[in-house]
Amino acid sequence: MAFLYPIFLFGLLAAGLPVLIHLLTRKNKKTIIFSDLTLLQKIDAEESARYKFENLILMLLRALLCLLLALLFCQPVMKAGEGAIRRPGKGTVAAIVLDNSRSMDASEGGVKRYQRAREKALEILDQLRGEDEAIAVFASSKTRSSHASPTPYREEVRDAIDRSEVSPFSSSFATGVQLALEAVLKSNLPNKEIYLFTDGQKVAFESVPTAWPTGSDEIAGYFGYLGNQSNLPNVEISDLDVSPLSAKPGEGIRVTVEAIPHGNDLPNKLQVSLETGPNNRISNEAPIASGNPTTVEFNTTRSDEAVETGKVEIQADVLDSDNTAYYALPQSRPIQLVMSQGGGSERTLLFLQNALTILAKQPFIPKIKAEVVEFWDLPKYVAGESVDVAIVANPGNMDDRWVRGLSTWMREGGQLFLALGPIARNQINQYMVPQWFPDKIQAWEVDIKDSATPISLDYNHPWLDRFEDQEESNWQRVQFWRGWEFETPLSGLTSINPMITLSNGAPALWEREIGLGKLSVLMTSLDDEWNDLPRQGMYLAFWGEFLRALAERKGLQPAFSAGSQVPIEAIRKDDRPTEITIIDPEGHEFPLSVAGQKLNQSIFFSRTDRVGIYQVEYEKDRISQITPTAFAVNIEPGEGDLALLSGDEIREMFPFPIQTFKEGESIAGQLVHARFGYTLWPIVLAIVVAFMFIEARLARPV
Repeated sequence: MAFLYPIFLFGLLAAGLPVLIHLLTRKNKKTIIFSDLTLLQKIDAEESARYKFENLILMLLRALLCLLLALLFCQPVMKAGEGAIRRPGKGTVAAIVLDNSRSMDASEGGVKRYQRAREKALEILDQLRGEDEAIAVFASSKTRSSHASPTPYREEVRDAIDRSEVSPFSSSFATGVQLALEAVLKSNLPNKEIYLFTDGQKVAFESVPTAWPTGSDEIAGYFGYLGNQSNLPNVEISDLDVSPLSAKPGEGIRVTVEAIPHGNDLPNKLQVSLETGPNNRISNEAPIASGNPTTVEFNTTRSDEAVETGKVEIQADVLDSDNTAYYALPQSRPIQLVMSQGGGSERTLLFLQNALTILAKQPFIPKIKAEVVEFWDLPKYVAGESVDVAIVANPGNMDDRWVRGLSTWMREGGQLFLALGPIARNQINQYMVPQWFPDKIQAWEVDIKDSATPISLDYNHPWLDRFEDQEESNWQRVQFWRGWEFETPLSGLTSINPMITLSNGAPALWEREIGLGKLSVLMTSLDDEWNDLPRQGMYLAFWGEFLRALAERKGLQPAFSAGSQVPIEAIRKDDRPTEITIIDPEGHEFPLSVAGQKLNQSIFFSRTDRVGIYQVEYEKDRISQITPTAFAVNIEPGEGDLALLSGDEIREMFPFPIQTFKEGESIAGQLVHARFGYTLWPIVLAIVVAFMFIEARLARPV
């Protein structure tokens, strides 16, 4: 039992008043001297005792009457479920969390899950009145809310829910719940409610916060569980690759499609088609088994179109949104690469130059335009030319001007690769800490027979991700006997990303972002004086993957995942401001301004929430080159597995009490019952009336 107005519990003290009055007004025995006892009326002792008993009953009745009146003002209720009882005072703030990840596009009983969630959310808005506030949170890997904070303008929230749709993103439902809790707790309204609508897909709950905002346990939670069927059969396109990116019209290209089947009752074969034009459609098939990735390849020819686009489709299933993928081959543009050397042997760059010469002949590597630039001229060169990456060996004799010039270039999107080698340590510590390096460095050296080997590689990094499928011993054979390390242990440096860590704890390769650009540092020599990497078989692959990752970062890739930032490089003919226009697959236009003194600029477009082909338009008399002129955006992979959690498993993850809505019953009726529970004040009132009647019958003049 709980009380809507617990402040009136102080009225329970009034129950002692009748007792106090009884004690104060009780008559004490007195001795009175009479001349004749015949003047006194004779009363039986039995009747006198009855009067005393009635007075005692009256006292108790009046005490109970005061007690019941106090309870009546408190308005007692009996909780109907797990939800919290509403607090006294006017005003409710309600946060509605809608899972709009791709799994909500699945149909059950001919109705989309998200359609059912949207209808229930609108019913909840109908129950809010007066000053009540509301906010809608759309939970996915790109969680967003209808407003910055709960608003009394509930029609705006209604419009946002009405216009919402399933996104191309994967799910992160707990992130949406956390955002909703923070918004609700900031409101001053007394009654705080949160409504959850999700199908309970397992991948949506892989990451749940270990700590929730303070006060979350006092919020009333309501749950609309929309997942009635688990492990539905579904196949998703998980990856799409096209090579070579630099193919010319008439040359062959290979389109590789990876699909992952999930669930039960799958077909035996997967039907895949590739459409590269209105009259060019190729079909293929492959056997499938649940949980095992399937790869299908298409060999075709690049057309004469300026931008080569294609569309891949697989057979329809439960979730149609992951059955289509697009690609757009960017216009062929060579990667602009410059090399420089601050000191050391002339052979320092020889290994790299030989590797680039071999890689340039490979069809799967983007075109490369490489030059060697004098060390001191490098800042001026990268500032005036369209340079994608600069590789510097032995950067010893630099000064503050050299560092500041390259810092400006990196902040605007340039990528700098440093190979330290036999450098002047004092100048590194003086000019590059903390702008580039998070801490001072010191040398380490061992005998070749005691060489350190790689023990940890960041396979999530685009540069190294394809090495994960190779034998681990390939990297374990690489030996390092000299290098540099930070004075602070690597575990204490959070501003960098260690990509390769050696067995002695020193980083062999690390990276950090500087503005829009990146700094990559090899903490040893670029040649074979301090390590044997240049003599290993993976040396070519190491630099080939570096160029591939760089090309993808520069926008030279066949497709992007929804929500990605797409880099667009614009080269103007003069310094007059102009603009480019991005047109999404549905025809919406997004203008982007290009201004400033620098003619070569990289602009990042982030409104990639539609799947399909995006076009880039520009004024050709003002801009000499745009890369890319078109790009493809596909769904964010990882949402195809429709295995679900139960409602009980989901409720246990959150810190607030949650009451589940029953399917098929009115939301309005369930809300009233859940909010107020079983009210007890009519029962208390009936008892009060009965006690007053008894008291009136017993009370009589004494």
